[in-house]
Amino acid sequence: MPTPLGRSIQDYSQKSILRLHMPGHIGGKELLPPLREAAPYDLTEIPGLDDLHQPQAGIKQAKEYIASCFGAEESFILVNGASSGIHALMLAAGSVGDKILLPRNVHRSFYGALVMSGADPLYMPCTINSSLGMAVSLYPSTVEDYLNRYADIQAVFITSPSYFGTCAQVEQIAALVHKRDIPLMVDEAHGAHFSFHSAYPRPALEQGADAAVNGLHKTLPVLTPGAVLHMASSFPAPETLRAAWSLLTTTSPSYLLMASIEWGVAYMETQGQALLEQARELSCEYQKKISQIPGLQCMGEEFIQEESIQAVDPLKVVVAIWEWSLNGQQLDALLRSRYGIQVEMAENNFILAMFSLLHKREDWEMFYQALLDLSRSYYRPGRGKKLVENPPLPQVIFNPRQAFFANKERVGLKEARGRIAGELVAAYPPGIPCVLPGEQMNAGVIDYLEYVQKSGVRIQGPADPTLQTIQVIS
Repeated sequence: MPTPLGRSIQDYSQKSILRLHMPGHIGGKELLPPLREAAPYDLTEIPGLDDLHQPQAGIKQAKEYIASCFGAEESFILVNGASSGIHALMLAAGSVGDKILLPRNVHRSFYGALVMSGADPLYMPCTINSSLGMAVSLYPSTVEDYLNRYADIQAVFITSPSYFGTCAQVEQIAALVHKRDIPLMVDEAHGAHFSFHSAYPRPALEQGADAAVNGLHKTLPVLTPGAVLHMASSFPAPETLRAAWSLLTTTSPSYLLMASIEWGVAYMETQGQALLEQARELSCEYQKKISQIPGLQCMGEEFIQEESIQAVDPLKVVVAIWEWSLNGQQLDALLRSRYGIQVEMAENNFILAMFSLLHKREDWEMFYQALLDLSRSYYRPGRGKKLVENPPLPQVIFNPRQAFFANKERVGLKEARGRIAGELVAAYPPGIPCVLPGEQMNAGVIDYLEYVQKSGVRIQGPADPTLQTIQVIS
């Protein structure tokens, strides 16, 4: 496989060299024992190993190879996860006062990007699956409506696929956006594998996106948090994007991580198609079997009936719990404690299992048998579906940058009704904000935060993760 960076790291590590350079562990001495085997390859910018910020050798070749695999004009290696790619795109797309159009279900990293850029967000409502209470996509007509209402929008961001594997009508949205001569950028963090098999959802660049971010570690054999930012030839400000990426990227990148990114992409290019085909066939087989378990339903087929959804990632398995006497969090706990299975996410009425192209038939079978076994104890016919209410879009009073620097005070959650949020609250995973700084917390928002508080999900963002209190702008 073409891995020039990996080869140069390996060549240096196999030489008998007195390391009078960083890092301080000098090849693995006094590290945690499990890390010592990889430590000799944890290197820095020394002769022969290239420089991420000024690539001329192995890293340059790796970047060019990655771009060719994903159909990009240029690909940027991200050593701080997909979030740093979102940050770079936002800095390149707009500055203080510029309007940026994006759906309300964006990842929390967008908030940080808006704080840095000073841009004004225009949030679009999403398509909601009312049975599960999840944002699954957005209508192209919604994008068109906002573009018609606001003539001064500078750029459009969308998320596709969603955390749950649902993919938007990217090609339709790209056509609408490009009529306004502005760029479309896609948070495609969960779709890195799409480029390696034609039966999977089409990648964003192929559908006309001007830039896309892939969190490689999420779905490929790549170390966390390895990611890439892809720029198409149509991106309007390539030099600004390069400068933004460099500004946000450490000058001490992990060579282990970069080599992992290079290897993971090369692995997918040479072996990914066959493995993805096997994974797709297993998904089709086992999602049907799981849906035949009393009281459960795999939601892929239902999702695809929604016209705003173009396709669904077969490796994201959303299992709805309709007629069981336990909820998603309780099912998650039982799977872990009784069967040694850890799912990606659990909500009140569903669990999300993320399968990889590396999972084998026995892994799918183990998951299926565990659910089948539990159904014998917890199936309760007649309970039926319970619709989940989602809060309305809060009104934005201050943009994220203004809210970040504003004076704040702490009040009880109930006392915050009508106040302007001073901190972000996100249920994690998937990291989608329930409320953002600068938004007015109406009764619906407070009710939803109380629901999140009681649900037992992990909360990120607020200084008080119990949500007994919350920061508001004073």
